[in-house]
Amino acid sequence: MSPHAGFNDLPAEVGEEIVGYLVDDDQQQTETDEPSALMLKKHEKNLKNFSLVCHYARALALQLLFLYLKVEMQTTSVSQGTSKHNADAHLQGLKGVMAFIQRNNLMRKIRALTLLFPSGYQLGQHIMADFKYKAIKMVVQLNPPTLTLMGYPALLGNLLDLTVDTRDEWAFGPRLQIIRLRQNHLRSRAETSAIWERPTSLMHSRPWDEALFNEGSSLEAYSRYEFHTMTTPSVLHTHCGWQWWSHLPAVLPFLQHFEFVAIFPLYDHMVEVSRAIQSLPSLVSMKTQLTPSKNAKYNILEDRERVGKAEISDVWSETTNSYRFLAQSISKRSDEEARLRRWVSADTTTNVDEIVGEYLEDDWVLVEPGVWERSDPIDL
Repeated sequence: MSPHAGFNDLPAEVGEEIVGYLVDDDQQQTETDEPSALMLKKHEKNLKNFSLVCHYARALALQLLFLYLKVEMQTTSVSQGTSKHNADAHLQGLKGVMAFIQRNNLMRKIRALTLLFPSGYQLGQHIMADFKYKAIKMVVQLNPPTLTLMGYPALLGNLLDLTVDTRDEWAFGPRLQIIRLRQNHLRSRAETSAIWERPTSLMHSRPWDEALFNEGSSLEAYSRYEFHTMTTPSVLHTHCGWQWWSHLPAVLPFLQHFEFVAIFPLYDHMVEVSRAIQSLPSLVSMKTQLTPSKNAKYNILEDRERVGKAEISDVWSETTNSYRFLAQSISKRSDEEARLRRWVSADTTTNVDEIVGEYLEDDWVLVEPGVWERSDPIDL
């Protein structure tokens, strides 16, 4: 290497190692904060700016730039009566993404695919069918380790072939939600059933090992009269009721980890969530967060507009009772039914350990603050 050698003269392996430090760690976040429209605008500039320096820099950055691919759908509304030209724009968006991926040899290099559906994004029923087909096809072809969906409950339900109960949506305010599905390792065709050969939903487009549902905050609902009778707009609370969960063992047979984030959820909704947890046959661990993160940018309970007429005592009572019900439902399962061995609570600012410990059976041990583990039964 000459005394005046520059970055372009470095061996490719060294250049790739250096550029690797520009990858946005935020793209790998667990999304435990309350979803907001601001998340749609988060973009890492360092790596993108570096790719614009020269052809050599672009070649190095390209493979990393799209490791975590975010596709934000346009907000043009498409209804039943909309012209075919506008409807095609939504479908062409996915086609364009796939064409770019194939053109740049990125098919098997994407680690995470995120589909973002901002406020105002709507699809008519006939367009939704075509859109789902192409979205499922994209996931099957890319086979990303992680798939993240972000949008409003009704649209997410449509993507997952669920009819979300939105009768009380007005009481909760606009609630962006996040669903993240992850597969930790690839399985052979012999290990999976025909359901993954021709999937009809993004939920079973891949044999997922982990799932995260971030439903945001329900605080606004506490300002309403008889809030406890209201139905939470969520893909975990559908018109099908508890019967829908009877299909989960077939749809998510490999799911081993379930993470649920909902800020101050209603008790009745947590009953539905508990049914989901109980129906997962391979579940080994779960994580819950029912109060604001300790790293939250602001205290939601100090936001007078969002608190409204809510009684703070009601908010904490529903949260406490939700944890009690979760602990009770877990303890009621027999040794033959229960594979769950680890329960982590991210709510370190509350007395969750005391609440949970009161209802869990003796074979559950608090190993550290917020972490409970269940010992294996001893054969006598």
